[in-house]
Amino acid sequence: MKVLVTIDDLGMAAGVNSGAEVLLRRGVVHCLSIMATGPELSEALELARNFNVAVSVHLNCVQPPFLVEDGFPDSHYAWFRKGRKYAEKVRNEWRSQIEKILSAGLLVSSLDSHQHVHNAAGLREVILDLAVEYGIRSVRGAVLPDRFTRPSCFILDMLGRKLVRSAVSRGIRTPDLMLGFSRSGNVCRDSLESIDGSIEGDGVAELVMHPATTPVWASTQTDELELMRSEWFAEWLKKH
Repeated sequence: MKVLVTIDDLGMAAGVNSGAEVLLRRGVVHCLSIMATGPELSEALELARNFNVAVSVHLNCVQPPFLVEDGFPDSHYAWFRKGRKYAEKVRNEWRSQIEKILSAGLLVSSLDSHQHVHNAAGLREVILDLAVEYGIRSVRGAVLPDRFTRPSCFILDMLGRKLVRSAVSRGIRTPDLMLGFSRSGNVCRDSLESIDGSIEGDGVAELVMHPATTPVWASTQTDELELMRSEWFAEWLKKH
């Protein structure tokens, strides 16, 4: 499979942006997923303008502040059990976030979400509706090659497969696999080598990474940065 590398959380923190810039200069990044609600959004937008990479909107309804709505739950249990209850508020908020990125003059090629909540029932319909509304032809689907690693992987994979089926029926592309979730913020050489056998053949796999020059939500984000800067990582990508 062709492996395409996405850095999530652009705009969340200066350390995320600076880590992304280092890796963009090394040529090992294919997509920046930009959080319209992030305090360092301006710098993230500038990076996207300066480098020839795809842009995804990293839709956020779990980590305030938000643009136009409030009162969202802060637990994954609530989102994955009661997503439909909040669907219209989420639609309103996510529409504003998409328009904020578009208003900066960027071409948006895909949509995803912070902490993958768009795979939840109710919210997957929202993200697909918005993709159609704005002519965005790709949405991240959480189909995991290592779904049996732990219960959260199995549950997310089950939800992601439902999203993919709905996306296909609407003519929206999704990657064939999403890599990195089981070691989010702590992807290492061993974890990538362990999935080599699962990403053989045709198709596209999206490797979702969270590098940073200073840790933001995981101490190992700097380790991810060092991995992605390494010659080994560049060679691993060439194999795929």
